[in-house]
Amino acid sequence: MKYIFIFLSITLILTSIGIGLFFTNAIKISYTSLSEVDDFYMDSSISKEKNGYILSDDLKEKLKKENAQLYVIDDQANVLYPKQHKNIKNKLIDNLYNTKTIPFKKRNLNAAIIYPKNYTHHLNNTDNIDIEKLINSMYMNNYNEYQYIEKNNQLSFINNPDHREFVLANEFTEIENKSFLFLAISYLSLLLFNFILVIIFAFIISKRLSKPLFFYTDWIENLSKGKLFKPSSKHYNKRSKKLFKELNDSVETLNLQLTKDKIYQNQISYYREKWLNQISHDLKSPLTSIYGYSRLLSTETIDTKKYAILISDKAAYMTKLIDSLNKNFKEETDQMSIHKESFNVSETLEQLIMTIQYEKLKLTNHLQEKEFYGNKLYFERMMMNLIDNSIDHNKQNPNIQITIYNQSNGLIIDYKDDGKGISKSTEKNMLYSNYTTKDNKEGHGIGCTIIMDCITFHNGAFKIMPTKKGVHFRIILDKE
Repeated sequence: MKYIFIFLSITLILTSIGIGLFFTNAIKISYTSLSEVDDFYMDSSISKEKNGYILSDDLKEKLKKENAQLYVIDDQANVLYPKQHKNIKNKLIDNLYNTKTIPFKKRNLNAAIIYPKNYTHHLNNTDNIDIEKLINSMYMNNYNEYQYIEKNNQLSFINNPDHREFVLANEFTEIENKSFLFLAISYLSLLLFNFILVIIFAFIISKRLSKPLFFYTDWIENLSKGKLFKPSSKHYNKRSKKLFKELNDSVETLNLQLTKDKIYQNQISYYREKWLNQISHDLKSPLTSIYGYSRLLSTETIDTKKYAILISDKAAYMTKLIDSLNKNFKEETDQMSIHKESFNVSETLEQLIMTIQYEKLKLTNHLQEKEFYGNKLYFERMMMNLIDNSIDHNKQNPNIQITIYNQSNGLIIDYKDDGKGISKSTEKNMLYSNYTTKDNKEGHGIGCTIIMDCITFHNGAFKIMPTKKGVHFRIILDKE
């Protein structure tokens, strides 16, 4: 709102300056010569100061160009500008045919423009001429109430039959006053409407910009709490992704990387626990022997040398055993993606669900045989990718149902969600391992490589089952 008000204030100031410049230049353009000037021009070009009247530069230039003189006079021809003249009645009579008078400011003020004289004439009744009627008779455009007639060196006046009432620039008729009032109200209404429109558009634009940011804030907050999934938002769409492309790409990359790191840490924890179990089991026997022999050494009736050699051998065996276990641990963790072993499917899925912390995910376990011989890392990544796709490709986070049960030679996984489903073209292409529904063709899509690689690695199958809403996938993994 603060910036909107600043913007409007600057706009109003610039508009006012623009209007002022427009009218200033409009007057110059509209009145190209002295013959075109009227009371409006005079009202704008002659200003009253403390010391008298001042002419505008444009008026001075026009007077100079046509070699004309201008006098500000009252109805009795008394000069108010320039100051060195007092009364120009005689001058007006001498320049009868080359003088133009224009009333302005007040009804008793006139601007008399005297052009260069190109003829002479002589009047006998100069003293008897009514100067007020004379000045009036010099008005242009039929605003003159009288017309002068020169006959037998006598000047007389008659009424102008075409006379029309003259309205000064600072005096307006009732119709003009109403028109100006209407224009003023229209201008203020337009200004108010513009102000309201700016606020509405600013609100819409700020709302459109800020709502996707709230979505990204929620997403980052989820990640900070260990919830590795995208939150629901009706404001997150393709337009938002294009508008905040760098932010969207960065958070998606962060989400994917955190997911990979979490799964990798789970695998490392699994192998570490396995290594600790092995080392505790394999070291138990030699440690028992060392303990027994050391107790025998405490008696003096036995051959100490014999048992000391046995203790030394057992210690050397323990060293070799630890080195061997360390080597096996390194080999197993280096080859997690191609290594097969027996792992607990139920525990793996429960740990994965705990890792993601997605509230709308339900696991139904019908396993009779919980152990499965396969690749644990592939299995975790496949399930993680399926869940991530359901969340990623729906504006509102869907309900996810995973049902798992045994078959004679492996596992069957039924995966369902109640989202928007998939198109026919996606169904046709998703079985290709390099197909993706991502706009930027990066990361993973609904037919992503990791899902198909896991199924291929386990000699399995992927089926799309009919459903009224969302998706229903059936995945079969062979344990052989």
